Amino acid sequence: MTQKVLVLFAHPSQHRSEVNQPLFESAKQIDGVTTVDLYAEYPTFNINIDREQQRLVKHDVIIFQFPLYWYSTPAILKEW
Repeated sequence: MTQKVLVLFAHPSQHRSEVNQPLFESAKQIDGVTTVDLYAEYPTFNINIDREQQRLVKHDVIIFQFPLYWYSTPAILKEW
C-alpha cells in the first residue's frame, strides 16, 4: 500500500535557500506527494483551518520542511 505524503514547506526567504527550495521542488515531482508552500498559500497568515485539517486527515505521512531560526520554526508554521 502506498502512503500519501504531505510536505508543508515554510521558508520565508526562499530566494536565499540553497537546500530547502531545491528539495521542495524535487518533492513536487514525486507521485503520491502533496506539496504546500505555506507562505505562498497564506501571505497574510490567515490560515484556513478546515482545509488544513482535511489535508492532515487525507495523508499518512506529514513532513514539516523549514529552516531553523534561533532553534525555532518560522512564524507562519507557528500560526499554522
